[in-house]
Amino acid sequence: MLKPLDHLSSKVENFKDLTNHRYSKYIVDLAVKYGAGTIQMEDLSGISKRDSFLATWSYYDLQDKIKYKAEMQGIKFVKVAPRYTSQRCYHCGVIDESNRKSQATFECNNCGHKRNADYNAAENLTIKDIDKIIEEQLRIQRKASA
Repeated sequence: MLKPLDHLSSKVENFKDLTNHRYSKYIVDLAVKYGAGTIQMEDLSGISKRDSFLATWSYYDLQDKIKYKAEMQGIKFVKVAPRYTSQRCYHCGVIDESNRKSQATFECNNCGHKRNADYNAAENLTIKDIDKIIEEQLRIQRKASA
């Protein structure tokens, strides 16, 4: 009685696996093409508890495939804490929680730069050592506001 359901479940898992292989290959191929020495992605460990989409999609499998394929090409793979990547302005570097106007909208309170919030975060992830840059910017901003 459950064989058709098991068959369908297997097809869904195969689709997810194949899709993750394709996307990971595409991402790593782009990194090779453009000479990127590092691929940075947000570390979303634990976020699936809050987001039902991530709980059902194999995002972590995708990251594992990217990491594996990147390392095979000699490309470093780094997971970055996501906390401030969506609050930091890609243009001026100012970090402010209120820059994230909504889930979809980013508008910098300092320079006025407007962008889709996820796109702005993705642009921040293209910056080498963004986690260290964010830490330094936060230190500067805390010192200036004290």
